Amino acid sequence: MLSVGLSVESDVLLVVVLVWCCAVEQVLPLRGASASKAPEKLTQGCSPELLHLRSYRHFHVLCRTQPAIAVAAYEGIQDSMAACREHMRFQPWDCSQVSTVLHEPPILRLGTRETAYLWAMSSAGAAWGVSTACAQGWLAECACNGRDNAKENWEWGGCSYGVQFGIVTSRKLLTRSTSSRSPLRKLEKHNLKAGRLAVKKTLISSCKCHGVSGSCDQKTCWKKTADLASIAKHITNKMYKAKRLVEENPHAKNAELVFVEESPDPCVTTRTTNRVCNWRNETSSVSHELISYQCDCQFVWCCHLKCNTCLRHRWVSTCT
Repeated sequence: MLSVGLSVESDVLLVVVLVWCCAVEQVLPLRGASASKAPEKLTQGCSPELLHLRSYRHFHVLCRTQPAIAVAAYEGIQDSMAACREHMRFQPWDCSQVSTVLHEPPILRLGTRETAYLWAMSSAGAAWGVSTACAQGWLAECACNGRDNAKENWEWGGCSYGVQFGIVTSRKLLTRSTSSRSPLRKLEKHNLKAGRLAVKKTLISSCKCHGVSGSCDQKTCWKKTADLASIAKHITNKMYKAKRLVEENPHAKNAELVFVEESPDPCVTTRTTNRVCNWRNETSSVSHELISYQCDCQFVWCCHLKCNTCLRHRWVSTCT
């Protein structure tokens, strides 16, 4: 009986030890391993609207072969259009008539500075979207790069956010292969390139120090993309300085936005009448409003929020 009891007790002890070991193995990572799980890869497919982009052949092909990359690029383009509307919200042309360049809005048939701005923003958005997805580890096709040449007390390393991968992907997806030599197609290609260069121009250097007691004897540095708002601000400044190409001087720098015709009157083409605008606008009408809102809120036990009603004066500027 004693031997049987000891056997049962030892079996129970063995089971307890095994359960404890399994629990510890799940909680504690192996030595040298990261305690956080690697982010899951993007696996969703393209939406029907992306699958039917016949005028953008590379987008169509990528949707069927590597859909995660196409989705990341498309979301970047959508975000760039949201940034466009944010930067232009008080301007006569406010980007509100545009979904994405992939849907070929009528404005793309013109050679204006607004068209140049849309191409550059879309190109930068696609590059930024893919680069950011690479940085998050969401794309299996791009991984963190290795180290470049070491120099003195610092070296390149870490992850450069897949910047080059994003830029190359943007070029392949949005540059349409065609035999057309029309001025508009040349403008399109030039401004797409200017958008990709804007991503490069706004790259941020990030470094991490290594050393005893917090010293910086050795630094590891890498490049990463700026946030989209900073890239959009850079391109917006380029738009205001865009160069008009004329027959006598048809050349421009790669980073410049270019156009060939003046913009149509947005008050006629986009119906800006009565739209809220910047009060400094010369064609605005200023009115006064009295707005009521909740104020001086207090929590009353239990469980209500009691507020007073306050009034606020506001001047509103609308387009005429």
